[in-house]
Amino acid sequence: MSTATEATAPSSPVAVSSALPAASLGRTVSSPAPDTAPAVAGGTPFAERFGRNLPRIRRLAIQSLLPLALLIVWDLLTRLGLVERIFLPTPASVGEAFLKLLLKDNLLGDFRISSITVLKGFSVGAIIGLATGMATGLSRTVEDLLGPLLNGIRQVPTLAWLPLIILWMGAGDLGKNVLIAKAVFFPVFLNTLQGIRGTPREYIEVGRIFAYGRLRLLRRIVLPAALPAIFVGLRFGAGISWAVLIVAEMLGARRGLGFLIMRAQELLHSDQLFVLIVLIGVVGFTIDVVLRRIEARLLRWKRGFEG
Repeated sequence: MSTATEATAPSSPVAVSSALPAASLGRTVSSPAPDTAPAVAGGTPFAERFGRNLPRIRRLAIQSLLPLALLIVWDLLTRLGLVERIFLPTPASVGEAFLKLLLKDNLLGDFRISSITVLKGFSVGAIIGLATGMATGLSRTVEDLLGPLLNGIRQVPTLAWLPLIILWMGAGDLGKNVLIAKAVFFPVFLNTLQGIRGTPREYIEVGRIFAYGRLRLLRRIVLPAALPAIFVGLRFGAGISWAVLIVAEMLGARRGLGFLIMRAQELLHSDQLFVLIVLIGVVGFTIDVVLRRIEARLLRWKRGFEG
């Protein structure tokens, strides 16, 4: 009987599957899987990566729309002669001016000088602002002691201090550092203060239930809750520090980006003006992106409304 079965056994896979008993049908149906598995496995990782990156690509495309549109309008205005090139140079001439500043006029040296000055002033202002904001936020006594004086100084615009600072410290790097530190101090100080005072009372009660001491309560609850406001102050201070530096260098300096802007304005080199303005904007944007990345990394636990 077994010989007859072997003789009449069908040679095609379909016939074999139909001849098998129901108990082995599941194993027979799953047998073609190895043939199709490599194709599916080969396409899945790419599709998954593309799917994960699709929102980021979409955001990048949307963010690029307005700058590209402005660039096209700018190019058309200059090519069609609707605006004189002394007031609005062509994008191509701006690119040529950038190469000239980079290769012949030591743009990198002036940029390095300005960057070091900003970094020093920003660091000093941010550190003092954080320390003062934390002390004021954690103690009503410190707030009563420092509040009226700091609030009065804050009402005076930063640039109004420039003549006095130049008189006291000269137009060198020290005066610029002090001016930048003063401009950065108040945004960081106020946001740190409000961030600490804005800590929900429920969080404090939970910490007390767990018998947290004052230091542990500050480290585990108050500071994490205040971080979003602190980073707002740091980002605002980073932007305003460049604005203050450029003004200070324009009024009294022989090196730096502000000096280059003033020189380009006096010589009517509008293409160089555009180069320097775009450079400052790109640097400020980059600093803001870096701070936002650090904030997102430190605040992974905090999920808010994203639009």
